[in-house]
Amino acid sequence: MLVAAAARLRSTRSLPRARPLTMGRRSRAARNRVLTPREVVTLQRTPGGVPEVARCHPEEYDAQLRAKVQQLESQLASAVGAHQTTLPPTETFESERSHFRMRASFAMWREGRDPTTLHYVMYERGDSKTPHEVTSFPMGSRRINELMTPLRDGLAAELVLHERIGDARFLTTTTGDALVALTYNVPLDGARADAWVAAATELAARLGIQIVGRSRGIKLVVGGETVTEVLQVEGRGACTYAQLEGAFTQPNAKVCEAMLTWAHGATAALGAAGDGGHDLCELYCGNGCFTIALAPTFRRVLATELSKASVDLAERNLATNGVDNVAVGRLSAEEFVEAHTGGRRFHRLDSKGIDVGSYDMRTLFVDPPRAGLDATCRELAATFDHVVYVSCNPETLARDVAELSATHEVTRLAAFDQFPYTPHLESGVVLVRRD
Repeated sequence: MLVAAAARLRSTRSLPRARPLTMGRRSRAARNRVLTPREVVTLQRTPGGVPEVARCHPEEYDAQLRAKVQQLESQLASAVGAHQTTLPPTETFESERSHFRMRASFAMWREGRDPTTLHYVMYERGDSKTPHEVTSFPMGSRRINELMTPLRDGLAAELVLHERIGDARFLTTTTGDALVALTYNVPLDGARADAWVAAATELAARLGIQIVGRSRGIKLVVGGETVTEVLQVEGRGACTYAQLEGAFTQPNAKVCEAMLTWAHGATAALGAAGDGGHDLCELYCGNGCFTIALAPTFRRVLATELSKASVDLAERNLATNGVDNVAVGRLSAEEFVEAHTGGRRFHRLDSKGIDVGSYDMRTLFVDPPRAGLDATCRELAATFDHVVYVSCNPETLARDVAELSATHEVTRLAAFDQFPYTPHLESGVVLVRRD
């Protein structure tokens, strides 16, 4: 039967194919269209192995930062113009000129027919099609640069480690810890998973790192999925954080230390501990980065975060640092507003014994995503005596400050250069309610 079927298939293929009935009704443009060959993408190489997107320009640093700060000041001056004639002087915190990024992500590229020829690549801003080889990454931490070549060679040496690989994401810390997450376009399951774990375990031990492998719906962990960071906060001391692979962390550790120091000093100056103590409300607490630095200033802290993994990590970090006056509620900022106003009860709070009404919250700390605060959260912020607002987007910060300026005055303004050689700027303001 199989032979007969094969014979019928061959004879069918030899017959002339019928012309589709719709052929004559195609548009003239379709009939005259010339098909072009598939575009060939060629790997671009830059002298020194550093494409423009990865290059540092220390000779331009001061001018670039000054321009970003001036733009921030202009945006905020316009925001408060109707209610406040002058802004406080900007406290500016500079970055190191190179090796400042603790995280990096590279696409992986195979060139030619040799499947073991691997390259790290990046794409220039505005051009997502042309890959540029990266052999050195001066923006990245020294630990990232130390690992790049031996990791690439180790991946290239094992088929199971480089076959259908998509990208490599580095996470390093000032303590020397390093984790690399590898993504694949093939399932890491069954026998492949066993082979991958064996090869990744040997490579991780040789390089002194942790490795996580990811494919759709699958995560394989070798050596753990967290690294340890220790940040020094003036007036507070050392703060220790477990950082989870795939979760948000501040990319510039030294500037993050400056942000924590500034926020700690700003909240301490608000008199939280000088009047018998009052409580802090924190939205978007993440892994507890700011929470741990600020908690000793206050009687109690109620922090919120929507991600369950981040809540678990925040509670772990609080315990590591011996902070026992913080409760972390798994709520979105919008849900917290409902709980705060008494409009809704949440089992997620009740099950942890969190009574929002028992807090004397006079200070609000927020570090929202780029979208800033929504209208509901801005209304909430307007009810607090003090608002300490750290922002990664000056435009949405200015929008939110414009609304809050009707009730609050900007008493401190800071610029943190988290992202040198880019247009991005982190900033912070303290808003105090007018009498």
